[in-house]
Amino acid sequence: MSPRRRTAILRFRISNDVLLSILEYLDPPSLWRACKAFRRIYSLAMDYQSLRYKYELAVSGMKDGLVPYSTAPPVSRLQLLLSYRKGWLELAWTHEHRLQISSPAQVGSSGGFVHQIHSHGPFSTVEISELPSCRKNRPPALTRHLKFTTSVVDRVVVDLGEVLIVTAQIFSHQGQIGVQLHFRDLWSFAKHPRARALTYEFSSPISANTAIVRMTFLVCGSKLAVSLELSGGRFKHLILNWLNFDARWLDDQDIQFLDETYLLGVSTRSGSAIMSLYNVSKVASISVVREFELPETWSNTIVKFLPNSSPRSDISQSSDALFYAAPETRVFAIASAPAAISHSGYYPMNWLFLKESYFKFPSRKDGFRVSWRQWGRYCLIKEIDVPPSAIRGPCVVGTKVFYVENALAQSSRSPTTSSRSTRLRVIDFSPFAEPDEFPRGWTFVGPRASLFPTESRRSIPFSSVDGLPVEGLDATEDNVILFLESRQGHQSVNVLTFGTPIQGNGISRTRR
Repeated sequence: MSPRRRTAILRFRISNDVLLSILEYLDPPSLWRACKAFRRIYSLAMDYQSLRYKYELAVSGMKDGLVPYSTAPPVSRLQLLLSYRKGWLELAWTHEHRLQISSPAQVGSSGGFVHQIHSHGPFSTVEISELPSCRKNRPPALTRHLKFTTSVVDRVVVDLGEVLIVTAQIFSHQGQIGVQLHFRDLWSFAKHPRARALTYEFSSPISANTAIVRMTFLVCGSKLAVSLELSGGRFKHLILNWLNFDARWLDDQDIQFLDETYLLGVSTRSGSAIMSLYNVSKVASISVVREFELPETWSNTIVKFLPNSSPRSDISQSSDALFYAAPETRVFAIASAPAAISHSGYYPMNWLFLKESYFKFPSRKDGFRVSWRQWGRYCLIKEIDVPPSAIRGPCVVGTKVFYVENALAQSSRSPTTSSRSTRLRVIDFSPFAEPDEFPRGWTFVGPRASLFPTESRRSIPFSSVDGLPVEGLDATEDNVILFLESRQGHQSVNVLTFGTPIQGNGISRTRR
């Protein structure tokens, strides 16, 4: 080859039609990255509704649902997604639905339902009310309400993905505390077809003289966790495979499922706070895969997981949702609060956040014991400088964290607190957000943390809470649920729904 000969570089411009055909194959995150790299691709994505919809899915941390485009075309989905995203960013709900529940009653929410239990001596009534959802085209008028009469029930949990409702009754037998569970189909209240039997009873290693402060449930596919908080700050957790009734007890301070195979537990050992990663694929032989050291300052604190209520996988998402929170963007959160109350009446809480996907690769080359210095590089910690008695929540949904700050009559740190109204706050970790600066109040930012928070707040109108304190808080992909303080024999539950339902020919309104 002649030394004077030069390599020729030929450039060809791809037509818009060909480029559009290529871009249609990209998933939302890949399209977003292409738009950031090439201005021409960004211009095309903004001009074509199907691409714009994918782009906005990425920005919102969402995925497209299974509803066919013949039922809801991209232009309708885009319209709904933009309204939905704007509403959450501005904390501007589009509808309020109030439930008035007669006291006394056990009231809670799970699986997209508000449930209430009324005791009538030898039997109980269980009422469940479906929460509205613009993503499922289910306004309040089309939500489902069911009422069942059954034996005595103390607690209930709903899992819509498994079409499962579990009821529980606490009893005393031969000096020990026992719990009876019933596994039922959500719609018929008959035995669940996948459960080994309708009823499962277990006797706990807890004396009948011990007071049970609280009983809670976690459902993750075939796994169920029954957690008992006992007087004196002790905890017992029963891990149960409800398909074959294999079971085992854990004594950790708190637990949380990552999926059907892995579970996290937190405990204090030799003066150090430790988070353990368990393999629970075979409940009868649970093993510890890895241990993570928590910050040294958390050693003498109460540590609690903050469960994320969004779908854990693409398989577990609802089949009638137009879009849903992308499972790979889920945020993991854990809270720490001092066990002893200071004399000043004030002590800060700390909330730790990182991507949940960090724990989903236990085969990585980390050792069995992972130091905080090693894995803390991926974490963020926020200090909450408000008295814990004023905070309700937080609740984690996908990439968002919600909490309520009640107005206090008096505060030693903030004398003007009484003039403030109750506030709803959100921390958003959307994966492709581009904020200008890091917000204040974050006391630790790991050098490899890939989360960037955006915070907003809104005062809750007096009419939304009737001037009452918020007693409890829950959140879903479509709603914030405020459980208000009981007054005059009733408790109010106010459901704040986000997003504007599509009317007309944009989407079928057939009730399922």
